[in-house]
Amino acid sequence: MMETAVTSKTVPRRNAGFSLVELIISVSIMVMMTGAITPALMRYVEKGRERRDTQSIEMLYSALGGALYDEVAYDAVKSGLEKKGIYSAPIAASAFFLQDDAFADAVRDYIPTAPKLTSAAAQGRGVSYEIMLYITETIDPETGIRAIKYAVWAGDADHCAGSEYIGGILPAFVTIDN
Repeated sequence: MMETAVTSKTVPRRNAGFSLVELIISVSIMVMMTGAITPALMRYVEKGRERRDTQSIEMLYSALGGALYDEVAYDAVKSGLEKKGIYSAPIAASAFFLQDDAFADAVRDYIPTAPKLTSAAAQGRGVSYEIMLYITETIDPETGIRAIKYAVWAGDADHCAGSEYIGGILPAFVTIDN
């Protein structure tokens, strides 16, 4: 018998996975990427909320305008303004949608529930703003033509036309002859 020479054969190394150093590097890269992407993502989400708030304001504004062209609804507003009732001061949309009159019913035909604000701007500054509306009747002194003026904004009763407010549509007129 012959002796065989033992040659050093390399034993195939088993692939055991990632080393601890590789895992730490991978995790730290992912953490840095997340830290860089998060502020941009949050700005994107906030801009979406602001657009939704603007759309809610525009939607209520359009519903008010459409409802004012309904004769019964217009008479309800006019009656409320003459009595110095609910429509004679700024009113929150949430309170308006609880009203039980022809005008509120006509607006609910367009929008079934009160829109809400969701953006950080609407919830910031230490106060929680709402969608507000204001309705008033004006009479042109020269022509005697009556008009209903209405406005919608995001804020509160103290932050409205001519003052600070987050956003809104100010003012509009629906003209009704005597």
